Amino acid sequence: MRPYIDCHNHIGRTIDRIPNVGQTTMMSMARFAETNVYGAISMPTAVGNPITRGIEDIRHQNEVIGRAVRDFNDRFPIGLAVIEARFGKLGIEEADKAIGDFGLAGIVGHPPIQDWCIPFVEVAAARDGLCNLHLHNPLMEHIAKIFPNTQFIAHASDWAVDNLGKYDNVWFEVVQYPNARGTIWDFRWIENRIGRDRLIFGADLPYYDYRFLQRIIEEADIDEDFKDRIAWKNVIPLIEKYNPDWKMPDQPITAPRVYDPEILWACDPEKQDRLTVFA
Repeated sequence: MRPYIDCHNHIGRTIDRIPNVGQTTMMSMARFAETNVYGAISMPTAVGNPITRGIEDIRHQNEVIGRAVRDFNDRFPIGLAVIEARFGKLGIEEADKAIGDFGLAGIVGHPPIQDWCIPFVEVAAARDGLCNLHLHNPLMEHIAKIFPNTQFIAHASDWAVDNLGKYDNVWFEVVQYPNARGTIWDFRWIENRIGRDRLIFGADLPYYDYRFLQRIIEEADIDEDFKDRIAWKNVIPLIEKYNPDWKMPDQPITAPRVYDPEILWACDPEKQDRLTVFA
């Protein structure tokens, strides 16, 4: 299998799903070792992560990403800080702290995202940061327009491709499904609308068994250059913008631990692409 670089790796735990789901930095590396993922842009988990200690929990989650970037920079070249609406202005200050103190490259927001996110984007934009807001709707278009010098990662949905392609500061992640669950990726259709230079692969751990998506890419009726671009080539200049010294490693990750596959890839029996591991 060709190398992959993941633009969408979560580390941490989400506790409002049944069952709970999560992964550690080391478990992430073990999964990558088995699937030829050479590196990843990492970020904390989605809404539902623990906040029993308030803003301290948000800080802790961002520190975890900061340590991954610091200690395993060849594999986690850049990280994003989670933003949280429930803490208001204190949350904005915390995002600024995470970017400045923990060496993170920007921010990540999780649904439901509304215009409360704009002051957080401003924090990232002031530091020339990267933003993944999990948005592909008119609000994302508005934000791309008012922050023209800030880089954004958006889901490569049909709506996003049709409406956001004109913005040079938007990158499109191939993650899970293009639209509703079960919809099929049409890479030729996407290329005809926005070209092939801004499509990037997203694994979306610890929620999704991205091996399904890797098979879709490998078996797609597109040329090898296009597959390479989605899998790893296109995201390299985006990473290098925030970490100019980073070079893609020559070899895959060596797993720090060999897991039982039934533990590492445990899934929902009714939705076998949905992981159920809580680490």
